[in-house]
Amino acid sequence: MAFYKALLLLSSRLPMLRNYLKIAVRNLFKNPGYSFINIMGLAVGMAASMLIMLWILDEFSYDTFHTKKDRIYRVMRNFRESETNTWTSSSQGGLLGDYLRKNIPEMKNVTMTGWESPMALAYQDKVMKKTTMTVEPDFFRMFSFEPVKGSLQTAFKNPNSIVLTESTAKALFGDEDPINKVIRYYGQVDLKVTAVLKDYPKNSRFAFEALIPVKLYDALGWSSYGWSNNNFQLYVELDPNANLEAVNAKIRNIYAQQDKGSSNGDIFLHALTRSRLHSRFENGVSVGGRIENVQLFGIIAGFVLLIACINFMNLSTARSEKRAREVGIRKTSGAMRGGLIGQFLGESLLLALLGFLLAIGLVEVSLPWFNELVEKQLSIDFLHPLYWLAALSIVALTGILAGSYPAFYLSSFNPVTVLKGTMQTGRAASLPRKVLVILQFSFSIALIISTILVYQQIQHAKNQPLGYDQENLMYFAMEGDASNHWQALRSEIMATGLAENAYASSSVPAAEGGSNGWGFNWRGRKPEQYNQVFEFMRVSYDFVKTSGVQVLAGRDFSPAFPGDTSRAVILNESAVKVLGFRNPLGETISRGEPNEPYAEKYTVVGVVKNFAYGSPYETMSPMMINVSVNGGNLSYMVVRLRGASSVGIEKIQSLYQKYARNVPFDYHFIDSDFEKRFQAERLLGSLAFVFGSLAVFISCLGLFGLASFMAEQRRKEIGVRKVLGASVLNLWGLLSKDFVVLVGLSFLIASPLAYYFMSDWLNKYAIRIEIGWLVFAVSGCIALGITLLTVSYQAIRAASANPVKSLKTE
Repeated sequence: MAFYKALLLLSSRLPMLRNYLKIAVRNLFKNPGYSFINIMGLAVGMAASMLIMLWILDEFSYDTFHTKKDRIYRVMRNFRESETNTWTSSSQGGLLGDYLRKNIPEMKNVTMTGWESPMALAYQDKVMKKTTMTVEPDFFRMFSFEPVKGSLQTAFKNPNSIVLTESTAKALFGDEDPINKVIRYYGQVDLKVTAVLKDYPKNSRFAFEALIPVKLYDALGWSSYGWSNNNFQLYVELDPNANLEAVNAKIRNIYAQQDKGSSNGDIFLHALTRSRLHSRFENGVSVGGRIENVQLFGIIAGFVLLIACINFMNLSTARSEKRAREVGIRKTSGAMRGGLIGQFLGESLLLALLGFLLAIGLVEVSLPWFNELVEKQLSIDFLHPLYWLAALSIVALTGILAGSYPAFYLSSFNPVTVLKGTMQTGRAASLPRKVLVILQFSFSIALIISTILVYQQIQHAKNQPLGYDQENLMYFAMEGDASNHWQALRSEIMATGLAENAYASSSVPAAEGGSNGWGFNWRGRKPEQYNQVFEFMRVSYDFVKTSGVQVLAGRDFSPAFPGDTSRAVILNESAVKVLGFRNPLGETISRGEPNEPYAEKYTVVGVVKNFAYGSPYETMSPMMINVSVNGGNLSYMVVRLRGASSVGIEKIQSLYQKYARNVPFDYHFIDSDFEKRFQAERLLGSLAFVFGSLAVFISCLGLFGLASFMAEQRRKEIGVRKVLGASVLNLWGLLSKDFVVLVGLSFLIASPLAYYFMSDWLNKYAIRIEIGWLVFAVSGCIALGITLLTVSYQAIRAASANPVKSLKTE
């Protein structure tokens, strides 16, 4: 019975709803200019918000495809460098995994993984580099990677095995069955393909294209196990009934209990699902990370949509006089206020729907460009029911938000006052519109200020003295047998005349990674300095001569000095300051206590100026540069070319591949790699610029509409002023003045807010700019210029109109 009553009520309301729809459509076509501004403003606002939300949803979706995601944790370590400084690392000693597996029953599975790195894979005449990672068998039990060929349970039964992703298998074998095919790995080892994984989603913390067992490195003697050799990442799966706090308490002091040399370091578990967004730690406490950018752009998405809604509110209330008589007649004819509110909200929802349909088109057109900008593969899943639910929610929210104030405002008109023609729309009526315009431009100006400051911060870091010469400085990884013959390879490169100089190294300044260590001893060392961390780089002769690093005291490594074989070191300025040496040349530094038989002793032969190494936003850490001539993990060759040319690169490649057969020649220029270190900040700046520009564009659309309305409203006044002798310039100033005042107020609100939030953002960087007044002056001028350009067309058009047309009815 209730159903039939509801159906009857709906059928009785259909004529009224049909009538409301007709009125809405008529108003749409009757005022095409205002309709276009409203629909376009809503569409751009919705499209911008949808792009941001697609990006945010992708960030939150990382690693969610693993069925055990809520029980998987990453093992982290808090290292106390001093009483006031603790830094957090995910690197763990090679013995920790087995210890946890045997002694912590709450951990169902434990897997160590090596660092992901590009490695050479060769099959017949095909040679390519693919990102490879070493793992233990528990890896497949913990993470949801699906096999399409072979068995993951037995994939690593033999150490000489390799598991490929579908894409890698296709690239190497085409349509052949890859199982049991033999691949040449690293130009040195033959591995049998035992399984193929389905290509996993891109929203994963892992980026491997091939997996090999940790036991392979054991068999080859490449692994370095111990409590202090922090070469591994560690992941654990907890039992569903395990208590995280209790497990953390149990494992916290394992390093102290098992190895006195590694006693400094409390370990704890960090949830896999938080690892991407909450990866920044300060003094051992998680303080944010990418989540800060996610929150920031979530706020931007909300404000961009709000700005579009403000346009609708402003234009609707500004045109209230146009619809005042309609409201008066309807109320006189018996229309209730609730019905009028429903009508105006319906019109708003119709515009929101049209805006949404246009927004979908804008998103689809801009997605390829946006994906390239953010380096993702975002898309709208039109077949997913949740998408349509979200779409309808956005339309409803936008329609109601945009139409609520106009609906309640228009429906409140007194019919007697309206129909007598005595309705006044003075300052009180225009005040809400002014407040909304100020809100719009406050946000837009704040984004302009923020974008300029992000750009300045990037340029400030890029303009810091590098401490070495990047020009024509290239490097390549020495794989296969090349690292065992680096001296011969260097000699042959120098013999070509293509290079000014070259040296071998364990790491290069612009590349990711590097190594560090602690436990050093020196004359005058304080007890608490045992935990002082030093960056550590091994190089061959001619390091200074090739890199262009500036020597402050002493000399470069050279074969002319018999002692320069493995125990000579060069310090940077930061290291000298920490060590406290007035004259460091000839001083001895040991690794471990001096009386221990295995202590390594180094003699200082030189001091160099600090040079860029690691993050360009951080001050240079203390560094020891150790000469190593006979081996010592010299995995890169750094070459100073006489001129960067394709002919020279090809010649060096041919020399390299004499020693590294079945290995691609993977070379890089250091200046190009250095540019990549600014990628995260550059992306932040680009997104702020793009969506800040859209916010300004939407605000200008509304400003243009309001200027048009105000010019029309003051048409007779302008006619009278022209007859009395006012010039076009006088009238332009009269019509522009109100908007300039509003933007000025917006600037006064936006400036302190932008200063507060950007100061907080800049505080994350040790090397940072100071916020100067010029940024605010430039931002204010930009906002003022945009405002004047937006309103000038309507102002000049109104000021230039023939006054006879506006006054002929008076």
